[in-house]
Amino acid sequence: SMKAYLLIQMLLAATLSFAQDQNATRACSSIERFLGPIKVQSSGPQFEDGATGAWNLANAQLRPACIVFPLETSDVQVAMKAIFQFNARYAVQAGGHSAMEGWDNSQGGVLILFSQMNNISYNQGTDTISVEPGLTWGEATSAMEPFGVAPVGGRASSVGTGLLLGGGLSFLSPAHGFGADNIKSLDVVLVDGTLVIATVDNEYADLFRALKGGGNRYGIYPGSSVDAVINATAHYVQTVNDPRAVLLVALINVIVSGEITPIAQVELFYNATDTNMTTLPPSIFGEFLLIPASTSNITQLSYLEVLNTTPAGNNSGSGETFGAGVFSSAEDVQMYHDARAHWDNFTQAVAGTGAYFFTNLIFTPIPSSQIEAGRARGGNAIDAPLGGYVALNLGEQLTLGVAQPPAEADDAKLLFLNQLHRSPGFPFFMNECDKRQNVYETYGDYEFMKKTYMKYDPTRFIVEHMSGPPGL
Repeated sequence: SMKAYLLIQMLLAATLSFAQDQNATRACSSIERFLGPIKVQSSGPQFEDGATGAWNLANAQLRPACIVFPLETSDVQVAMKAIFQFNARYAVQAGGHSAMEGWDNSQGGVLILFSQMNNISYNQGTDTISVEPGLTWGEATSAMEPFGVAPVGGRASSVGTGLLLGGGLSFLSPAHGFGADNIKSLDVVLVDGTLVIATVDNEYADLFRALKGGGNRYGIYPGSSVDAVINATAHYVQTVNDPRAVLLVALINVIVSGEITPIAQVELFYNATDTNMTTLPPSIFGEFLLIPASTSNITQLSYLEVLNTTPAGNNSGSGETFGAGVFSSAEDVQMYHDARAHWDNFTQAVAGTGAYFFTNLIFTPIPSSQIEAGRARGGNAIDAPLGGYVALNLGEQLTLGVAQPPAEADDAKLLFLNQLHRSPGFPFFMNECDKRQNVYETYGDYEFMKKTYMKYDPTRFIVEHMSGPPGL
């Protein structure tokens, strides 16, 4: 009978889960024998802080069998070798700024937490910055400001440097490419614990290209070096007609007791080479400056000050989920109006659940100059076509203390994502996607990515034991 079949399936699932938990426990014991109880913990204050420290409450509620706190790359090798040997589930957490459940924590598995690997250095001779994954972009940019340089990293100070693996959008991106385009080399711990160093022109060049956009699917990355960018004085501006300029538009629906209050927010940035510049060039920005605004902050700021204007996030106080869309710059303006209308309908559908504090819809232009800058540095797995496009991000912050949206709200979200027009051939942005969206299949190098993945993980261990983007 169907009832008996379902009971058998439940028992099989419970048995499999128990076996996986036992595998993780064995892996934890093995890692602790090599690294000691300070670097490998299953209880205590540091364990509790690490287990509950993810930015998204949905991940902060997951409880791993143990946490590995590596201090150096060889610690990561020991951990990965044991995880592979004992067939254990695992997760890796750098900044912990993931909205996808299970991507940076593991229920009953092994968590490799990079909180203790937060060193950074600047090599003036090669103009490169060496970065460990435990850093946030605020920390990295603060450390580099005395040298007059900045990394092409995230747009919010609280975001971790792991952002590079999903592409990475920076206020410097239109002129210098995705954050991933600025990687010079990457230390990669492969699935069996082997350490390789991947660059654009060594024997691991295929791996290097695949991981620039490949997220967590090719290994663990305990260290990287990236190009440094001269940190000029900044202006906020309202255009993307110049590769020194960035426009980021956020439409926000704040929900209080079922009532919706709409807000429009514009992030405006211009990397001016003339530090004496006091007004914006009318030939570039004139039309934008005519738009009335309730508040305006057109002034000279350092790059670090620009970075710190972006909100820090919810600090594990509530759940948050994302969803991605994309329009070609050549699309009719009606597509944007349609997206706004569908988003408003989605907000109306979920407002009465009491689960949401706000929803937002963010438009990020990706100009051709950004794509060309990446190609000049060897290209990336995203491999977007020229012509320019706009990345759309649906963000949903849940009410304080709520980790997951109710089922009906999740259904409404999927309906919204399906209603969004998607321009063929243009890629989603992984760091702002829903965990069920196959972002990789939107990449220009999708077939290359699948082939490269099978080369470096022929057993498919990573995709079967670690949560992350589907499709490889």
